[in-house]
Amino acid sequence: MRHLIRGFRTRVARATVVALAAGGLAACGTLLEVEAPSRILEQTLLQPSNATVLVSGAVADFECALGNFILSGGTLADEFADAQANAATWDIDRRTNFPATSLYASGGCGGFGVYTPLSIARFQADQVLRLLDKWTDAEVPGRAALQAQAAAYAGYSYVLMGEMFCSCAFDLGAELQPAGVFALAEERFTRVINATGAPADLRNMALVGRARARLNQGKRTEAAADAALVPAGFVFTAKTTAAAGRAENRIFRFNNTSGTVTVDTQFRAQQVTGVTDPRVNVTDAGRGGSMPSVRLWVQNKYKSLNDPIPIATWREATLIRAEVAGGAVAVQLINQLRTASNLPAFSSMVASEIDAQVRQERRRELFIEGHRLFDTIRFNIPLIPANGAVFPNGGGTYGSNKCLPLPDVERLNNPTINR
Repeated sequence: MRHLIRGFRTRVARATVVALAAGGLAACGTLLEVEAPSRILEQTLLQPSNATVLVSGAVADFECALGNFILSGGTLADEFADAQANAATWDIDRRTNFPATSLYASGGCGGFGVYTPLSIARFQADQVLRLLDKWTDAEVPGRAALQAQAAAYAGYSYVLMGEMFCSCAFDLGAELQPAGVFALAEERFTRVINATGAPADLRNMALVGRARARLNQGKRTEAAADAALVPAGFVFTAKTTAAAGRAENRIFRFNNTSGTVTVDTQFRAQQVTGVTDPRVNVTDAGRGGSMPSVRLWVQNKYKSLNDPIPIATWREATLIRAEVAGGAVAVQLINQLRTASNLPAFSSMVASEIDAQVRQERRRELFIEGHRLFDTIRFNIPLIPANGAVFPNGGGTYGSNKCLPLPDVERLNNPTINR
């Protein structure tokens, strides 16, 4: 984590240098009169006057990391398949990642890197939250809302790390298993939910997030109780823009534009009782991907590089309620979602069939929204292709990784672990 923190400080310092230079030029007669500082101390940046900027930076880093998480997690699971002749990404689709793999461990925003982007987003959100706790309302107007925002995004950063990695470590601390990571997420979300000054949208976002974190911990009753408080139609999204590479919709870029990945065979030609399921809207692009021999299938859920990406939705909350309740209640909740998509109703009175259908609804309703990877772990879904099958693009055979191992970049630089 130490190297990640240094990188964060460097980015903030660079941004501040630009801002200071812009202001300095207005007060000087010529550029030569500007004397640039050789070093900007961190304590000069982490000030109450910069609170809004610091929170916005944490949000922006999370939004970038989310795109990477969906892309990498979907490829590691069964939503996407590799479609390029680049050996660096084969390990992800082949499920053969190991701790020294640099792509997922130290790669930045804009691709398949996940550990570094998520760690930076988590660190920033937690750091600014600690600062806001220390500062006063007089120093920071709107402090309560900023605290809620920082806590909510910290919570989601923990959730994604717990779902993606076999284990995690934070702030040079001990190695944690996913359950411990989800517990940290739950703490952050609880803070938002109990806060007096939390905006309604952030409170609902935190309710969905806490329901997800609790479900991942096996706290099913508590998860359903949170999910039941989320209003119908609620959607909280990550903003994207084609104006900046790190902020664009990563799924559209790597699937629809560059053909780096193709929609996996497991998600092609999805139908419900003979009707094409609009929630899994994919088409044959009629050409090869980045590797011409791989047929390119593209998703149509995201229409452009500017399309926002869901973080928390009433649809996810509804499916959590259905999973916990089972039986007739689950059937009713499933059909609420199907009606919203103009799909035929589901009908069954057999508990095992209903449970299986809830899982089917999750894979369809939450397609390429960042849930499939951990669902394959929670539900112990068989690996397809199976472990040992031939990997067609770059040779070798498929492995059995469902989660990514704690990378060496963390383990070897963390004295608490490496001793």
